[in-house]
Amino acid sequence: MRVLIVGAFGTVTSAIIRKFGKEGARIYALTGGKNSENRYKKVYEQYDFSYDNNCIKEVFESVNPDVTIFTGAFDSNFEWSSGYSEMVKFGAGLYNCLNAFSFLNHGRFIFLSSNEVNSFDESTYKEILHSQRPLESGAIRTYARVYKASALKNGEDICSNYRKTTGSDVIALRIEELSFETKKPEEAVDTCTRMCSELLRENSITKESEKYSPIYITDVVEALYKLVNKDLLKYGLYRIHSDSSITQNELAELINTSFDTQVTIKENISDISSNDDIHDMSEEIEVKIFKDAKSCAQQIIKNIKNNRSVFASGSTVTEKFSKRIAQYFKGMLVALIPFIENMVIFIPFFMINNRTTGSTYFARLDCYLIYVLIFAMVYGQQQALFSSILAVCGYFFRQMYSRTGFEIMLDYNTYVWIAQLVILGLSVGYLRDQLNSLKADKEDEVGYLDSRLKDIEDINIINAKLKDELETQVINQSDSLGKIFEITSTLDKDEPEEVFFHAAEVVSKLMDCKEVAIYNVSNRSFARLMAFTSHNAKKLGNSIEYTKYTEMYETLKRGDVYINRKLEKDYPLMAAAIMAEESISSIIMLWDISWEQMNLAQSNRLRVVSYMIQNAVLKANRYIEMIENERYVEGTKLLETQAFKALLDAFINARKRGLADCSIIKINPGTKDVKEASIDLQKNFRNSDYLGSLDDGYLYVLLANTNNADAGFVTGRIKDAGYSYEMIDGDVDGGAYGD
Repeated sequence: MRVLIVGAFGTVTSAIIRKFGKEGARIYALTGGKNSENRYKKVYEQYDFSYDNNCIKEVFESVNPDVTIFTGAFDSNFEWSSGYSEMVKFGAGLYNCLNAFSFLNHGRFIFLSSNEVNSFDESTYKEILHSQRPLESGAIRTYARVYKASALKNGEDICSNYRKTTGSDVIALRIEELSFETKKPEEAVDTCTRMCSELLRENSITKESEKYSPIYITDVVEALYKLVNKDLLKYGLYRIHSDSSITQNELAELINTSFDTQVTIKENISDISSNDDIHDMSEEIEVKIFKDAKSCAQQIIKNIKNNRSVFASGSTVTEKFSKRIAQYFKGMLVALIPFIENMVIFIPFFMINNRTTGSTYFARLDCYLIYVLIFAMVYGQQQALFSSILAVCGYFFRQMYSRTGFEIMLDYNTYVWIAQLVILGLSVGYLRDQLNSLKADKEDEVGYLDSRLKDIEDINIINAKLKDELETQVINQSDSLGKIFEITSTLDKDEPEEVFFHAAEVVSKLMDCKEVAIYNVSNRSFARLMAFTSHNAKKLGNSIEYTKYTEMYETLKRGDVYINRKLEKDYPLMAAAIMAEESISSIIMLWDISWEQMNLAQSNRLRVVSYMIQNAVLKANRYIEMIENERYVEGTKLLETQAFKALLDAFINARKRGLADCSIIKINPGTKDVKEASIDLQKNFRNSDYLGSLDDGYLYVLLANTNNADAGFVTGRIKDAGYSYEMIDGDVDGGAYGD
């Protein structure tokens, strides 16, 4: 399953990635930040493009996700204190991602919303839009909540309408009171964090509702995974909530007690109803809540106490407001610089003009015209007009040395000069502005095309990398079907006696598990150990009553893979059955896999591996039944020579490779022949032990899954029956039957 996570780095995003990664999904991330320096560790590929970028369509086509999760309410890319601009940015990004998703014609798009939608108040929102006065930090914090609530409400409506108009599988999931531990105050949205932060900053607690019903993040991601895997969903808007709750008075008292304070509790309860079309997720999907309200609150309070300085500062919003004010004055200063420069430069031109007015050689030189043209060429029309006004003022001031203002006003030459000055200045300024505008448009177009080309190059580089990795996986990786088939098919070349031992090695290699055991079912209740890869793998013993392991037995009987999620003692961590005619034939047990491997992906891999070795194991079982019923010397439990030699070779080789235990006893029949001795002694051996002859006049016994130290109970019976014996640790008649 391919999953595309749309969201910046954060606690919620990381939790989703961990869950889906554990279940074997291939995770891709769209971070929303161009050239982001942060990199996800467990993500297959990461795209650092803003959500409104034109290349998002190419990203979706490249990833081709089965599921897209837009983190929305929990995405830290958005600075809600910026107000309207962030609302526009949020809506544009969501709509762009939805459009890119719709071109795929498959998959599911999930938009994550939160109970913050309930704080949307239309009257407050209108007040914000029409407010022209600077906001205090407290007001900014309140208005930021309203901006975010409005954006989330619009996001839910966009998803709902998109589902209706396009027929796409678009789901909006509203998470009520999500709680988790974080060191970033801007990430947390739950009531407990808000009240604790308020206590630390303002030494007060405000109650905004009657109940506190948190749902912990691990429960949410578990439910989200079930939502992703649900085939058909009736509606487009769901809510997930906890059934466990405490009153906010109890929560406030818990906070007071934990922080060893006793502050008054203020009330600011708003009665805002939620969307009537929202449906409870638990109606269609089983939602399990493991952490109750009180334990959630205690865990969050403990986290805030450990990070008191971060949550107590409360300076984030104030700093952002101060930063905006500073940027405003900085922009104003930059805008005033040309005017200041104009007035400063005007002074020397005014002085030069006064000196040249009475000069014989420079009297006809118009210094003011030069001054206006310079600023028209450098700054354009606006500064040309301003410099013209200054020049006219300077001209009038100089003329009033010898004439009155009334005489200057009546002189038509004055107006001709002013017209000449303004027309030339504005004309040159206009041409300058037009040329700069054309140049800027060209640079913008070139910049846009360059950025598009760079984005496409980045996507193509990623695609080429993914293509090479996929080719390598298909050809070389041990979890590819081709590689699994290549390894398991070697079992078909084994002799029947060796299949179980080799099969244990194959499972160990393919499942990356050092402790594997294979039990062969001997009747309806018992199974006997056939092969193991470590001493710990045979901890259940050489023979087990497998039906007593009820949970495992019921799972295997249904044909499913058993996963020991509760870590039950004396149960393998994972097990699978090899079936024969709808009944269990053999059981594969895994004992040392990690917790991260106990997921759906590993379960499916074990299922595939067991299916692929099934034919070889069933063939070996049929052979064992055959030698038990058809290859014995008539009237005895003595195996024919060739059958016994093959069995002996298989066990000795398995013992050398650490896959099985066995002991070999050489018995001297004395005056009797081998057949008579076997009849006399057969009652002293188990059904899993083998008697045979090597045509040397001696009777041999192969004790399966028994080492020499544990063979004492058998050798004692042989001695009591009046036969001499010896344990074989070396060669048997020069053959390779020893250690």
